[in-house]
Amino acid sequence: MNNDIFSSLISNVALLIALGAIYEISYFTPSKYRNAVNGIIIGVIGIAIMSIPFRLSPGIIFDTRTILLSIAGLFFGPIPTLIALFLTSIFRIFLGGVGIWTGVLTLFISAFIGLAAHRYITLEHIKNKWFKLYLFGMVTSLAMLACMLTLPWPISISVLEKITLPVILIYPFGTVFLSLLLIHQIERNTGIILLQEANNKYKSIFYNNKAVMLLIDPQDGRIVDANNAASTYYGWSVDTLKTMNISEINTSPPEKIKIAMAESVSLQKNYFVFKHRNSADQINDVEVYSGPLIVSGKTLLYTIAHDISERVAIEKALQESELRFRMLVEGSPDAIFIQTDSKFSFLNKTALAFYGATSEEQLIGTSVMDRFKPEYHQKIAERINTVNINKKPVPAFEEIHLTLDGTEVVVEVTAVPINYDNKDGAMVFARDISERKKIEKEKSIIEAQLRQQQKLEAIGTLAGGIAHEINNPINGIMNYAQLMLDTEQINQVNSEYAKEIIHETKRISEIIKNLLQFSRLDKQTHSLACIDDILNQTLSLIRSLIKKDRITLDIDISENLPEFKCRSQQIQQVIMNLLTNARDALNEKYPEYHENKIIYLAASLKIIDGRRYIRITVKDYGIGIDPQIKDKIFEPFFSTKPREKGTGLGLSISFGIVEEHHGKLSIGADEEGYTCFCLDLPVDNGWSTTTRSLQ
Repeated sequence: MNNDIFSSLISNVALLIALGAIYEISYFTPSKYRNAVNGIIIGVIGIAIMSIPFRLSPGIIFDTRTILLSIAGLFFGPIPTLIALFLTSIFRIFLGGVGIWTGVLTLFISAFIGLAAHRYITLEHIKNKWFKLYLFGMVTSLAMLACMLTLPWPISISVLEKITLPVILIYPFGTVFLSLLLIHQIERNTGIILLQEANNKYKSIFYNNKAVMLLIDPQDGRIVDANNAASTYYGWSVDTLKTMNISEINTSPPEKIKIAMAESVSLQKNYFVFKHRNSADQINDVEVYSGPLIVSGKTLLYTIAHDISERVAIEKALQESELRFRMLVEGSPDAIFIQTDSKFSFLNKTALAFYGATSEEQLIGTSVMDRFKPEYHQKIAERINTVNINKKPVPAFEEIHLTLDGTEVVVEVTAVPINYDNKDGAMVFARDISERKKIEKEKSIIEAQLRQQQKLEAIGTLAGGIAHEINNPINGIMNYAQLMLDTEQINQVNSEYAKEIIHETKRISEIIKNLLQFSRLDKQTHSLACIDDILNQTLSLIRSLIKKDRITLDIDISENLPEFKCRSQQIQQVIMNLLTNARDALNEKYPEYHENKIIYLAASLKIIDGRRYIRITVKDYGIGIDPQIKDKIFEPFFSTKPREKGTGLGLSISFGIVEEHHGKLSIGADEEGYTCFCLDLPVDNGWSTTTRSLQ
């Protein structure tokens, strides 16, 4: 064994390890240039070790370049390795000799082995695992020895005989030592970088944070550091804060502050609520989060403070609001209860008395369904679902509740969603309306009587005209009958006379039927009706009066008007009232015939706010209405007629009828011109044809 080979290769490895420290330079270069710098450094190191090789024979040299290139591939990846491979290959070609291409081949093989290991082996796989590094070095060494076979045959055998043992003994260990050196450098530099990043993050988090932050010495309460947010909040500069003690800011007693700092250091407690003073001597509520932090071997308190003055004020207002709410609920004259899971969870005193309970225990936890008749349970369950699950309030509706002794009580109920004891439910307001319903029933009876009285008044007005209207056909019947008795003509003539008798008789029957229908009490249902029929029936009753007074009736009824739901007798009563008022106004202005003695009656379809309405218009050019009394004409018992000619109920009752039909009765009047009443009745009013009680 040639000792010169050993000593030369060992020196080469030592140089490789020493030169490996140069790679430290790359950690001080920007990251975007780091790969290129690493490649150049590795290439320079490779050129350096190739400059002091062991020369076996002219043109055949040995050094540790294979260790360098394989480790470069393993630790630094493709770009630095390829740059180093390019530089070392150029230099090897420059050195020349018989082993030039064998030398270049060893560079490529070593780089390939290192890059292959880099792809499949991580730093964690080889960290503190010498054996794996040794195997990696052995594989590289064997690959390098295999490259020697590319030399001319006699030379290759000679070379292998001389260098195999030194390479096998030295190269793997050189690989291990250099790898460990690089691992150490990588870990140390990575730690330095992480430390720098952590320090930068700390500075950024502390100094640039919008939250108030302080570093406090827990031994004496001295403020060690403060951020800009603390300076802005407290009104002192950062330098001034560093000269202050936390007791100059915290208004709590010193002993309490000391205990709080001790609890923070020992991690017993990290959240506190204090009152802090600023430079303007203004005191604010703050919540403080505090914990220990080691700085240069000394334990400090890292404190974050948040102003909660607004929140404290809101909480105080909320508490006061809750107190007022509880007082209102408990003192409410209406029954108020909360249901969750369809059970009573809370009842105020009025609710307890309403249901006849002497204590909450009688109702709390029981089903609200127990307070309704079984036939209402499905409807009540749907309402509970609406408010509990869909979170929608339930509008006011009337229903019958059962007290504990089974008494039925009519109530008006509203409900709104609420979360009570972390359960979704509803707050229900129930008002006993039994007395109100009784009053409404009595009122409806009085209103019906007033309407009937006004109708009888209208019948009295119609009586003279109807008597005249009936008298004419009776005279016709008598005359035709007399002609039948006197004539000696053939039966054909008698037949014609008989037809006229029948016609006149039917005429009488229709007049009587319309009068009787108008005089009957109102039906209690809204049913489909045609405005043409209502108008024709009304006109059949009043036409003779209008004709007698020599008033022209101008009628304009649109075709194909839709049917609508109403109480037709009441609508007929309204129209009758408007027509008779128009007749009276014309007669007062024109006692005899006049060309302007006209009543205009029209019916048409109008769209108002997207809804269909039937508009009935009654217009006349009579005496008009004084603007000063225009706002009073719908008031009960107000009338411009003499006491013996009117009660003043007609327009008032008409107005009430129209409002009950969800319509509108309006007036347009000119003292010197026309008077026009517009009656708008909704077509799509949503009423069903089933009975709708007035009670």
